Amino acid sequence: MGQGDITILYGSETGNAEEYARYLKHTLGTYRLKSTLSSLDEFPLKKLITDTAFLIIICSTTGQGELPRNAKKFMKFILKRKLPNDLFQHLYLTTFGLGDSSYSKFNYAIKKIHTRMTQLGCQELSPRSEADEVSPEGVDGFYVEWEAQVVQSLLKFFPNTTKLEEASVPMPQFKVTISNHGIETNGDVASQVKFSEDDSINIGTVVENKRITSQDHFQDVRDFKIKSEDLQYLPGDTISLYPCNHDQDVEALLEVQPHWAQIADRPLLIKNAPHIEGGIVKNLTLRTLLKYHLDIMSIPRRSFFALLWHFCDSSTEDGQREQEKLKEFGSFEEPEDLYDYANRPRRSILETILEFQNNLVIPIAYILDLFPLIKPRFFSIASRPSASEVEIIVAIVEYKTIIRRIRRGLCTRWLKSLQPGDEIRFSIQKSSFSYSENKPPIIMVAPGTGIAPMKSVIDEVLHENTEQELYLFFGCRFQEKDHLTESFWQAEYPNLHIFNCFSRDKGYKYKYVQDGLFDQYKLIGKLILEENAKIFVCGSSGKMPQQVKITFSEILKKYNSITIEEAQRYILQMEDNGRYKEDAW
Repeated sequence: MGQGDITILYGSETGNAEEYARYLKHTLGTYRLKSTLSSLDEFPLKKLITDTAFLIIICSTTGQGELPRNAKKFMKFILKRKLPNDLFQHLYLTTFGLGDSSYSKFNYAIKKIHTRMTQLGCQELSPRSEADEVSPEGVDGFYVEWEAQVVQSLLKFFPNTTKLEEASVPMPQFKVTISNHGIETNGDVASQVKFSEDDSINIGTVVENKRITSQDHFQDVRDFKIKSEDLQYLPGDTISLYPCNHDQDVEALLEVQPHWAQIADRPLLIKNAPHIEGGIVKNLTLRTLLKYHLDIMSIPRRSFFALLWHFCDSSTEDGQREQEKLKEFGSFEEPEDLYDYANRPRRSILETILEFQNNLVIPIAYILDLFPLIKPRFFSIASRPSASEVEIIVAIVEYKTIIRRIRRGLCTRWLKSLQPGDEIRFSIQKSSFSYSENKPPIIMVAPGTGIAPMKSVIDEVLHENTEQELYLFFGCRFQEKDHLTESFWQAEYPNLHIFNCFSRDKGYKYKYVQDGLFDQYKLIGKLILEENAKIFVCGSSGKMPQQVKITFSEILKKYNSITIEEAQRYILQMEDNGRYKEDAW
């Protein structure tokens, strides 16, 4: 049994589970315990048999009790009936789940994974933990206690290991070096960049990039169309886009790390290169790595600081103060300090390095262990199925923070800059939503850009010219500024019923989508209970999805004179059998 037998796998939709996995790897490194870090789907499953003795799985639950996208293939494999019950009897397992107990399927994903892995023979390494985001101690509290148990259990198997000196930095997992071979580029990235082949990637051309909210509205919402070939998708499917950093930001980072700037256009070598969705740049250099693969504009997380402080020169009084501050941000001792510094002002990794630049010297070797990768951005497809074109509705992220700095979303800033004729790389993901089976009525709830998948469904039904009844409850602020439905359906259709809700306009019947739903309780109750209608809710996560679900329960209670508990159980049954679909981000 070797120290390389520890494997940490994560299933992460927004990056939170991945962050705790990265932090755990760093912690184990301080005990000289080498571990392999990977998403569940990217890890070669054969290595669970040949190269793994200790398996640690960290996974969030997304949507309605679903696994993150990068964990579904793993789950599909372990659910195979032909697998022997002793397949993983050599593995010592512990798991950590991230969830929110206000949802009915709290930590459902990690429960399914843990149960199935145990059925396949896994032994317990340390007690599993299911963190609750809304609990007083938060996810951090659960994690700290669980991590201590994991370390304690592992040290029993490795009694001779010793902890590193605090100032010592663990060896990098993805070691980056400058190659002595190859041709140095001239820094003109755009004209030279090519990506490794990936069968899932489509190449398209921008056809349209049009603003559909009024010019004086605070939010710039875009109707974005891409032309391509041999496309296959259905309503409810999503598209992945692969954005890149702005050249100006890349250059700013290179300037504050002069030893980087000197070798920015020389070929790179990466030992144990991580899997990068969408393919990695061919003839990789530091400049192209920074531009296309490293998310320097994301908010720095705890694991970032836990490694970064090691590269702060503390030989001066000023450097010592800065090193201590970075070290605090990388620990769990004062979590509010990290939140106030990074999350509250939405400070980026680039801004952090600029602020501490006088004392930071970051080795190239650690760049992939330090910086998170740029993740693909997912958007609901807004067009009806087409073999040659795909459409998305995008709200451009641009705002001022509490420290009066302008923040721009990495992906939407990139999208906004694209012009007709520009090439774009994307992939398509299938959805479990079925709108056409038996042609039931569909109740659609869509505030803001949540209208995108509804538009796909509606356009397809109207194109098919069926009598399937569609009921759309659309919410926006102003009828004259962000009333998106007016851009899509000019004519009236007998089977499309739109209920508009304007939250900032006075004098209109409905303010929020919940108001429109409840006012139509007789119609909604009849559709759900008597006509077997499906419900599709899409929009920003937060209060809206929960409030809408509560409203549906209240409608059933009033319409059918039942208790609220009975109504809630009915909605839960609708979720279980696929009649209630929620897509929130």
